[in-house]
Amino acid sequence: MRFKKLIQQPYPFEDGERSAVELIFRSFLVGVFITAFLLIFQPFGSSNWKNETENWYWYVMGFGLITFACLLFMRFVVIRLFPGYFNEKDWTVGREILLNICFLIFIAFSNFVYEASLFVSSWSPLHFLWSLMTVVAIGIFPIIFDVLAKYHRALKKFMPEKQIVISPEVKIDKIELTAENGIDKLEFESNELLFIESADNYSKVVLKTSEPQLLRSSLSRLESQILSKNIKRCHRSFIVNLDKVERVTGNAQGYKLHLEGSETLVPVARKYSELVQELREVSQ
Repeated sequence: MRFKKLIQQPYPFEDGERSAVELIFRSFLVGVFITAFLLIFQPFGSSNWKNETENWYWYVMGFGLITFACLLFMRFVVIRLFPGYFNEKDWTVGREILLNICFLIFIAFSNFVYEASLFVSSWSPLHFLWSLMTVVAIGIFPIIFDVLAKYHRALKKFMPEKQIVISPEVKIDKIELTAENGIDKLEFESNELLFIESADNYSKVVLKTSEPQLLRSSLSRLESQILSKNIKRCHRSFIVNLDKVERVTGNAQGYKLHLEGSETLVPVARKYSELVQELREVSQ
């Protein structure tokens, strides 16, 4: 039961916050690691490749290239095809482990096709099982250890020792937000705003005393129109009014802001975690 509870715990979906350049670079490093591992340790009979093909080190580098390509395909195609499943709101320890196992299976199948295309005798179900077991044996335990270690580090970092209770001084400013068409506008006082959330091609402005309003605009564009120092970006999908934060809690995915009069828990992305330090200073 403890294991079942553990795999259901929230987990940070880090790929969602990383830039394309960072994802490519990380995939490249994994490919380099696989190549180096095979060249140096020559596990699972791979030392025999020297006798089966000329320029065997180029052959080994092919496995690293396949790993790199598989990771890119999973991250830039598969994950983006199913945004409803791959989102941090529903991401858990179990989903992270399962995603990495899917990486391993896809890499194992690609390795099998690559090796079989060089050696005709390799086209057999048994050889595919051998390829799968080889990849899983190399990757499964480091993956599980890495996921659990990251979970415990994140939990320790983002779980406050006690809930932070905020009683800020409120300064009221006038705010005017203009949509991309330059015509649609929304005017309100800063103390009315709870948060602004990205909603596809729109931004949802959530006010304390009225229904949420939609403006066709990116969140970054609206952010540039707000001058109030206590209304800040806290996540790629959220701008929050810090004056409306009543409590701060957290889990392995990061901090969560509890707002006055709202049931929505506003997430704080890891790169914006310094905002919580500001709130701590205010509450003291």
